[in-house]
Amino acid sequence: MTVALAASALVVAWPRVTHALGIKPKPPAAAYSAGDRVDVPADWYRSSPRMLVLFARASCGACEKAQPFLKDLATRISGKSAFVVAGGVETKEEDATFARSLGATESSIKTTPPGVRVRATPTLVLVDDRGIVLDAWEGVGPAEKQGAIVKAIERHLPIQALGTRR
Repeated sequence: MTVALAASALVVAWPRVTHALGIKPKPPAAAYSAGDRVDVPADWYRSSPRMLVLFARASCGACEKAQPFLKDLATRISGKSAFVVAGGVETKEEDATFARSLGATESSIKTTPPGVRVRATPTLVLVDDRGIVLDAWEGVGPAEKQGAIVKAIERHLPIQALGTRR
């Protein structure tokens, strides 16, 4: 009984102990990995050989901060890939307005289905027409990460150089 109480106390106190020691928790693995099957309805991705699905919300500070990058990315892949913006499980009008500000068409604004493996917004998932994940990113972060995202997308899909428009 004493061992059980001590173990319970350690489990409860562990976050405080690691914080006091300066130990940062390991970030969780990405929700999607290359080769996985994306868990959104098939009609989201079957219409295009490559599809970039963005899970974002208007109420997400990171999404708002990433808006210029996401808008530029959507413009650059236009005509080469479909671009879907999914809001929350219950997409609100502000989520739809945010999606439109990125260049999403009305038909490409979706409601995130329950049970999707998205843990954070924004999340970008590049899939093929069979729903196989080619690459995925949680968050878009600083310019270095944005550049890495663009390079990774370019491996699967030719896109315009940064800042160029046709």
